[in-house]
Amino acid sequence: MTILKLNRIFVPDFNKLRNMEKVVVGLSGGVDSFVTALLLQQQGLEVIGVHLQLWDSQVGHSQEPEVEELCKQTGIKLYRLNGRQLFQERVVQPFIQGYLSGITPNPCATCNSFIKWNLLRDLADELNIRYISTGHYIRVLPFTNHDYVHKGIDPNKDQSYFLWGVPEEILHRVITPLGDYTKTQVKEIARTHGFTRLAEKQESMSICFLEKGDYRNFIARQPGTSSCFTPGWIVDESGNPVGEHTGIVNYTVGQKKGIPLKGQTPQYVSRLSPSTNQIIVGDKTSLFRTTFSLHQVHLIDPEEILSEDIEVKVRGIGLNPEGFARLSFQPDQTLHVQLSSPAWAVAPGQPAVFYRQDRVIGGGIVR
Repeated sequence: MTILKLNRIFVPDFNKLRNMEKVVVGLSGGVDSFVTALLLQQQGLEVIGVHLQLWDSQVGHSQEPEVEELCKQTGIKLYRLNGRQLFQERVVQPFIQGYLSGITPNPCATCNSFIKWNLLRDLADELNIRYISTGHYIRVLPFTNHDYVHKGIDPNKDQSYFLWGVPEEILHRVITPLGDYTKTQVKEIARTHGFTRLAEKQESMSICFLEKGDYRNFIARQPGTSSCFTPGWIVDESGNPVGEHTGIVNYTVGQKKGIPLKGQTPQYVSRLSPSTNQIIVGDKTSLFRTTFSLHQVHLIDPEEILSEDIEVKVRGIGLNPEGFARLSFQPDQTLHVQLSSPAWAVAPGQPAVFYRQDRVIGGGIVR
């Protein structure tokens, strides 16, 4: 197959790259990772494909045969890497325990920051290959003697939030061409190379191990999880009962559905208390926060927390704050966040990620 020259050529920011330098590329079977491989091939790099085996689908079909066929058509050598045990220990089990503990975990952030890149790095080391790549819509750029994740140019596909925890020693080896493309351009590249069906393939947006099902049903099938399905009291901030809940697993901070009104005023979940099996609720204004703390903190350069232009992003049901934040470490090594304007419904278990303009300086998990 002839690889066509594109109007916009990706040139990685690695001056030492030589023709036919090898690069390990994670291939999922989707258009993003495959176009990444095509772009790197076009730059004269030898792509070594890796299909990560993280979860065995019980209802869907494996992407592996499709990955094999794509690699066969493009002359890419393919490895299969078994990461199931690591995925179970670091992603699935903490997800289950999170709901038992009354927090709202973000398994995709954990997987992208701490699982996928580590597995690719380990295989690259085994094969004595320096560079690694994926189809993430991010840019990795140097700044003041460090390497940082930066937002991709497509605001609708930017995935920098999910990569706040990637260690710098991995970032120093990363090539991420899709950060300079929009999703529309990526699909067009696939079509230009004759992979129209791949370009039109429906993208999965759900958590992989939930099999497009409800997380509650998944947790209910796990042993030792009955406590989070036990009915209990919904109480106000003063501890007065206002109704009954159907199990804390069915609620998250900021939720209004299933919460009784207070007079004519809607009430929202403020926090969860697994120890008392209670859900604490309040009116909308009670969920605004100007301070919270983080654990599992990762920072590329800890001195940057002294900066005055740090923006904070917290996903989930809540609303991200506007303005800047002041950060400071506490004696217990948690990171205290002081916002200049309040965030709404900040849920424990969600990552809070710090930006200076387009650059991710680090993040942590809300306590």
